[in-house]
Amino acid sequence: MNWLPYLWVFLYVALVIIVFVLATFKKGKKISNGENKPFLRRFFLIYVCITFAFAAIINQIVKIQYEQGEDLRKYANRYYPQADTIPAKRGNILSHDGRLLSSSIPYYDLYMDMRVENLKTLEDNDKTYFENHVGELADSLAQRLGGKASDYEKKLRHGFKTGTAALKLYPKPVSYLDYIAIKQFPILRLGAIQGGFYTKERIERDRPFGSLAERTIGGVYSLGGKGKSGLESAYDSLLKGKDGLAIRRRKAGKNVQIITKAPEDGMDVVSTIDIDIQEVAEQALRERLTWSQSDQGCVILMETATGKIRAISNLLWDEKTKQYYESQNIAVANEIEPGSTFKTASFLVAMEDGYIDSTTMVDTQDGKMKFADRWMRDHNHRGFGIASVPTVMYQSSNVGVSALIHEHYGKNPKKFVDGIHRLGFTKPIKMEIPGHGEVKIKTPGKRDWYGTTLPWMSIGYEVQVPPIYTLMLYNAIANNGTMVKPIFTEKILKNGEVYRTTKVEVINPKIASDKTLGQMRGILEGVVKYGTAKNMQSPLFTSAGKTGTSQIFEKGTKKNKEGKTRHQVTFCGYFPADNPLYTCIVYARDYKQGGTGSICGEVYKKVAEKAYILNTQYKENAPSSGWNLSQAKQLNTSKTELDIAAISELPDFKGMDISKALYILENQDIKVKITGSGIVKTQSILPGTPTEDIQVIELTCEQP
Repeated sequence: MNWLPYLWVFLYVALVIIVFVLATFKKGKKISNGENKPFLRRFFLIYVCITFAFAAIINQIVKIQYEQGEDLRKYANRYYPQADTIPAKRGNILSHDGRLLSSSIPYYDLYMDMRVENLKTLEDNDKTYFENHVGELADSLAQRLGGKASDYEKKLRHGFKTGTAALKLYPKPVSYLDYIAIKQFPILRLGAIQGGFYTKERIERDRPFGSLAERTIGGVYSLGGKGKSGLESAYDSLLKGKDGLAIRRRKAGKNVQIITKAPEDGMDVVSTIDIDIQEVAEQALRERLTWSQSDQGCVILMETATGKIRAISNLLWDEKTKQYYESQNIAVANEIEPGSTFKTASFLVAMEDGYIDSTTMVDTQDGKMKFADRWMRDHNHRGFGIASVPTVMYQSSNVGVSALIHEHYGKNPKKFVDGIHRLGFTKPIKMEIPGHGEVKIKTPGKRDWYGTTLPWMSIGYEVQVPPIYTLMLYNAIANNGTMVKPIFTEKILKNGEVYRTTKVEVINPKIASDKTLGQMRGILEGVVKYGTAKNMQSPLFTSAGKTGTSQIFEKGTKKNKEGKTRHQVTFCGYFPADNPLYTCIVYARDYKQGGTGSICGEVYKKVAEKAYILNTQYKENAPSSGWNLSQAKQLNTSKTELDIAAISELPDFKGMDISKALYILENQDIKVKITGSGIVKTQSILPGTPTEDIQVIELTCEQP
């Protein structure tokens, strides 16, 4: 609201009052009735003059404000400083060793101003400069960007004929490499003033490693560039930086930008992801899910002592495209029935409460036992007879576990549930990745607690546990009982300097006594040596862990469209068993062929062996027998055969694993844009090009 007219009216009234008061006094005395006529005439004259003056002022204010205001504001916008926002550069997301996982890459929309006079200049053949060179330009555009030269020429000629000010040469934005090449094309090489060529830069978020750890890294919204998932969302406030301000002034016929507040670029987030292990994890998971025709699956590798997530891959089958995509963070968000991997938690509670130990025996009968009104059965329908606690775990006997838990907690199920909570992995935890799930454990006495709940809960049914929470529990067993929170970032960098370091966060300092932990570690190692997890054994190291298979119940049925029972399989374990470095979980859902060993086992071994080889302890203590170093190097797809001195010319990357190509290019400080993953099929710059002339290269990859 404009208060200026009201201010003038107030001043006018105040002035009239002052004049009136002064006019009624003479030398400080009030004028008598007989003397006031000349003074009143004087006052009236002054009053009339003031009224006309103020009326003129008010009239001019109204005229300027309402009649000429719009034109004057446009004039001011043209000739007086305008505040412009200078966008801050969004920070990068890096792997733990500094390689780019997500970065802001410039792309360019290509335009021509066909009104430029130089294009109309007649040459010796009496044709314009444009007409003489439009064919060459059309051919160059078609060769670089694809399409028909005739279509480009038709568009260019029409734009020239109509005098189009902003003719878009190509419907999509092009990369920096394309832009560098295109600005040397005929006509365009003359620049904006002579050739009419100009661009509009747009910054887009790019992931050099394609789909690797896609959901963990996350994405940004196309409008505004705000993080919408993963680390992009979790650290959006740090990544986005602070925009700057500038004003524009007109000098010598040109608009000059004067920065009044410099932009503050976003910080860099250094993740815990090891890209070498990550690549193996995704490739192994994709291969096994494809082979088994699974609906979805995930794999996570956690560093035991710190909780750092070194690899995480989530793949979900898309029926329309017939491909797997990382469209959900299954490992973090999906609340699944963990099946037999939950038996470890059940026996930890019973051991810690002093009800059972490794010498306890239980009668599994003939492989079936009735609890309340339901029969529970073992996968071995003959049962395992009278078996010890270790044997029950080795063979994953449902009856054996449920019988022991029901015997000791049947009259006091709350004590069992309290024991599960005591372990610590059921606590609500705020993880760095948005949208994570939570552990859901039923409470005795509630409406959803039935006579069958306790025995079925003890073997991993009627509970929901996201895979990453199961991983936390097994990692605590490997970590001498200390449960640590999974972390996804190593540190935050500001202008290359460490701004903040992510610290290890302890969830539960001791989930159980050393005696209980010692017994459980021995049992889990036996599961791999003698039991259901034999397929997880590696010649490189010993493992310990537990398999899990459970039926999938959805919408009141466990059958698929063909009438077959649907299952999900899990393996969670750690290695080396005697001195754990990493803990790993593999999960697959609704598979059509295979089982825990052929699906989870193959993924686990490839990921674990890769991680073990890359670990410095392996390099210092390489095994002398059973597995030679040359065999081990075959698993190391990114470092083998790359002891290359500084190269001066670009190699031929076709047929090379992308990790090898990246290693070479990063050593030359060449930025890489990757499409796809796996083996390099094409490269945007020809082999033999001097590396010193290359800033950015594009590699297109396909799965072998």
